[in-house]
Amino acid sequence: MVVVRIYEGLGNQMFEYAYAYALSKRLESRGIKVYIDVRDKTVTEFDKERYGRALDILQFNIKLPRAEESILRHWTYINDKKMLHRIKFFLAEHQLWKYKVFKELKYNYTRDYLQVEDNTYVVGWFQHYQYFEKYRNVLLKEFTYAEEWCMPEQLKKIMRDYQVASVHVRRGDYIKNSKVRKLMCELGEKYYQAAVVRLQSELTAPYLFIFTDDEEWVEKNLEFEIPNLVVSNHYNLSALQEMVLMSQCNHNIIANSTFSWWGAWLNMHEDKIVIAPKKWFVDKKRNNIAMKNWILV
Repeated sequence: MVVVRIYEGLGNQMFEYAYAYALSKRLESRGIKVYIDVRDKTVTEFDKERYGRALDILQFNIKLPRAEESILRHWTYINDKKMLHRIKFFLAEHQLWKYKVFKELKYNYTRDYLQVEDNTYVVGWFQHYQYFEKYRNVLLKEFTYAEEWCMPEQLKKIMRDYQVASVHVRRGDYIKNSKVRKLMCELGEKYYQAAVVRLQSELTAPYLFIFTDDEEWVEKNLEFEIPNLVVSNHYNLSALQEMVLMSQCNHNIIANSTFSWWGAWLNMHEDKIVIAPKKWFVDKKRNNIAMKNWILV
């Protein structure tokens, strides 16, 4: 058995699940079953600082089995301060304990990360489509809303009359958290203006649905000549509903965020245009995670 930890925000949860699904397909020929750990609390030493998001992925039609306590009890040592458990953890990290721990250390796509041994607890982000691209058709079905959701009528009408593009403006912890600022590039007005101009050159009747966690910044800094609506201002949508709405737009302008990455990836319009930032991570050794057919600005 292998257990994959699912945690952090919805976008990261989806990358982790997609990796877990691909891993399950790789390991099934060896008779090794993959489970997901979806406990709604801090579980390991890896997620003490950044965990705290709701497990919205459970609202999707995901099929991988959840790890029950009878399985998870084998890894109780991973968040325990007792000396014996610390020793177990050290041995497990070095593959010297029966119930091992594997942590993603290289953040670029690493093919070997799909070669996990039996009896391993896996923690990582696995933010690359290469891990799971061959399973797109299955994942498109699993990443669907389990409950029926009716889009507001005003938005339906706009989508009938225009070529709608989602625009995601992510700020929040990217601005306020000093540790996150060291990881993620800050996108400003220039990126969004350039992205919209690029989109306008391709469309005859564009309309922008703007999604953001900082409505005040958007209102002060972003002015577009084409019709637009700050959806986050006018509708009390959940994170999952916003992602679903993004995916139903004709086109997408994304932030350097796994949330809008998935909004674009789930978009099934064959003629979709996806615009992503050239600068994603501060660390230049980390590869941009945009899809190959997306436009970088």
